Amino acid sequence: MTSFICDQIIDFEATHTYEAQDIERLIEQVQTSLAEMEGRKVVVLLRNAHYLTTRAFVILYNYIREPFSTNAVFVLVSGDKSRIFPPLLDLIEHRQQAA
Repeated sequence: MTSFICDQIIDFEATHTYEAQDIERLIEQVQTSLAEMEGRKVVVLLRNAHYLTTRAFVILYNYIREPFSTNAVFVLVSGDKSRIFPPLLDLIEHRQQAA
């Protein structure tokens, strides 16, 4: 397992729903944080990830699957794995097997 000590944690929590624009703003915040200081490490804690709308999952999935940076880690926390976007779960499982 690779250790990852971060410079910034972005704690993002929804109580009802994450809309597409919420995830777009989150991605912009991550990109800004990474651009401000070279080598900065950012962890994004996405609580209640099962509240993402399908469109929000698609935006997050497209961002994560592109080679963006090894300096950002997304942690999705959910009490209901069955409500997580299946292609996102497949991508995560595939990357874990490849590691």
